[in-house]
Amino acid sequence: MSRRVVLGVASAVPALGLVPAAPADPLVAHCAEWLAIDFESDRLSLRWAALESWLVDECRWFKLSTLERHRLPQAAEMFEIEERLDRLSDEREVRLEALAKLGAQDLHGVASKLAVAARVLLHEGGPTHQLVADAVRVLAAQNCPNCGAPYVTGVERR
Repeated sequence: MSRRVVLGVASAVPALGLVPAAPADPLVAHCAEWLAIDFESDRLSLRWAALESWLVDECRWFKLSTLERHRLPQAAEMFEIEERLDRLSDEREVRLEALAKLGAQDLHGVASKLAVAARVLLHEGGPTHQLVADAVRVLAAQNCPNCGAPYVTGVERR
């Protein structure tokens, strides 16, 4: 089983579908862009896994040589997705490093940073992810007293 299949399956598990609110702190927009890239990576990983599964079942994918694999017209989309995933991974990493250096100006920025952290930790699981995910859940249930917007949107509110 390939790394992408494992990531695709893990991404399919319902977890924190987080989209931060978009008030004054410009950090919020940067976090939303990072999350959009991460969600696109999840979507593409699932498509890649589906293609690979089909190729394994229908074309004996793992028994083919590299040249034979590249000759299959059905594999072209998978190779394109793999290239796109590599670019998205690099972009996500660069943006994550930039986000880590930006300071939050308000609670919306803090909540957005926590939403990104929850996504980063999602595949690791464990108590650290649980701590961050719970903080995001609590913030998602709160509205800003200044603008009225939820601190984080896209999660179940109590």
